Amino acid sequence: MNHATPVQEAGEIATARQKRLNLYLGGQASWFISLGIQFVIFPFLVTEVLHEPPARVGIAQMSLMIPSLLFMLLGGTLADHSDARRILIRVHLLATLPPLVLALVFLTDNLTYGALIVYALAMGTLGAFAIPARDSALTRVAETGIQQAVTMAMGVQMGSQLVGMLVAAFAYVTGTPALLFFQAFVMSAGLWLSARLTPLPPTNTASDVNRFVQIADGIKSAAAIPIVATVIALNFAVGLFYVGSFLVVLPLMLRDIYQSTEFTRDFAIINICFWGGTILANVALLRVGHVPYRGRVMMASLTSGLVILALFHFHLPFWLLCLLILWWGMGAGTTMTMGRTIVQVAASGNHLARVLSAYQLGFSGGAPLGALMMGLLVGWLGVFDAVLVPATLMVGILALLYFLTPIWSYRAEAD
Repeated sequence: MNHATPVQEAGEIATARQKRLNLYLGGQASWFISLGIQFVIFPFLVTEVLHEPPARVGIAQMSLMIPSLLFMLLGGTLADHSDARRILIRVHLLATLPPLVLALVFLTDNLTYGALIVYALAMGTLGAFAIPARDSALTRVAETGIQQAVTMAMGVQMGSQLVGMLVAAFAYVTGTPALLFFQAFVMSAGLWLSARLTPLPPTNTASDVNRFVQIADGIKSAAAIPIVATVIALNFAVGLFYVGSFLVVLPLMLRDIYQSTEFTRDFAIINICFWGGTILANVALLRVGHVPYRGRVMMASLTSGLVILALFHFHLPFWLLCLLILWWGMGAGTTMTMGRTIVQVAASGNHLARVLSAYQLGFSGGAPLGALMMGLLVGWLGVFDAVLVPATLMVGILALLYFLTPIWSYRAEAD
């Protein structure tokens, strides 16, 4: 009988790990290609097809994110106590249905604001269960080099969204129903890739504990780690002041200020600039390697974001708007990668999914409120003056975090 040498065994383990990581990243790519299409087609349907006013645009965008506020912590609890692979299979399967139904509604000329709200709530709910399962699975799939794995995952996420937006940019050629059918097909590809993963059993087997007790336990675990609690609070501010502005202000600027005649193309360009910037940031972070002062990098990136938001107060040429959005995306990519890495490293294994879901909840909790807030502010103040409100408030938030939290002094050891 031939026995493998230690070198051969190590090589086989590394190969298996790489295959597992590739399948994981492929499933992630399918989800975010679909999301990239949704980023463009959903606001197009709300603003250009139905011609909804700013407040209703804000409510529609809020509907995509409000399920996360309601179900994200439950999703993290399930991820900690279930096979993450099984959750990913189920959410991909179910996520093929909303775009198919919306395509049929569009084809039969029955598209209404209510139909879009139902679609948004369905996709948002599935995302609330998919995100914690996927995030907690990454540590088990990668096993080592967590910052590099997080950066790779973020790069795939952003690159895939970029691909989806490029596809959506041709809506004026393919038509909306074809895009929605393709969105469903991409989700089914993610189902196939997730099914090929090896089982990812739960990190916490105390399944007999009441779900609400588990959720509370996850919140306590996040709050007990000062740097994690700080990042979660910062994420909430990002969702409230930046994401809400992006999702509501930019589509309304295209429609009302730039009077775009090719909305899907122009909005896709804006999104491509933003997410292209996030990719550039992640490529740079991969080349830099270990970043010890991750909190300081986050603070610098968020400061650049509020400057860009304030510049939206002026009627800029479209090309300059796109350049600013590219810069904004670079800061956002840096912020997301640094924040997620801090939480991945600092959280304990038994509570990882729940702590990550609390981290994501900070972002997801602020975003729907921000979308609603910006919809109302734009209706009240107009686009140009509305953007000054979140930019000004963010100055105060960053000052408080600098003086009252450990984010500026936080230093991470090599992981």
